[in-house]
Amino acid sequence: MEELDLKELLYEFWKKKFLVLVIVVIGIAAGMFYSQFLVKPLYKSTTTLVLSKPTNSETTSTGITTNDITINQKLVSTYSEIMKSRSVASSVKEKLSLSMSEAEIEKSITVQSKKDTELLEISVSNEDPKTAATIANTLAEVFTDKVKEVYKIENVSVIDKAIPEEDPYNINLKKTIILFVIGSLFIAFVIIFATVYFNNTFKSPEELEKTLGIPVLAVIPRMSEKE
Repeated sequence: MEELDLKELLYEFWKKKFLVLVIVVIGIAAGMFYSQFLVKPLYKSTTTLVLSKPTNSETTSTGITTNDITINQKLVSTYSEIMKSRSVASSVKEKLSLSMSEAEIEKSITVQSKKDTELLEISVSNEDPKTAATIANTLAEVFTDKVKEVYKIENVSVIDKAIPEEDPYNINLKKTIILFVIGSLFIAFVIIFATVYFNNTFKSPEELEKTLGIPVLAVIPRMSEKE
């Protein structure tokens, strides 16, 4: 087949619509199976911290000065690394008597700072939603004590405590099914395209005349044995 006729390709799709439907249904079933049985649900809990005015500030103002804000913003990245340090993870493990290793605790922690603010979001993922929330809240406490120990200041306050989440963050059934449906349609397209592209048979007298350059004198219709 030298040229691929778009109309012919679309016609083949229409003729094989049942095959396409079957492949899509299989794709939906595969997506549901993947979400329900192959993906381990993980729950994420988040606590929010804010860097406030240090209690040992030498300023005489009762409020937060521009200098305090500048210092806190510079400390955000440093504090983020402290939260993911081995010593903090070890303290959390000891305080909660966790069976997890320090490396596993560190891996479950995500620290995100909001741009141009003094806010830090600590997220912890775990297979158990209550454990995730407990680790996040304990991590905030341990981190606050670590800041007092290292910097000799108290400039960290908890804005929102972590609470257990009901739904896993890594499973989205609707999104997964959509992705599998798109994949199924692509597979169906490839199969039908290959069928049409590599089919070297003549499908009409006109195609035979065009290819061989000779006129067709007669056409013998296909008949069943009964006919």
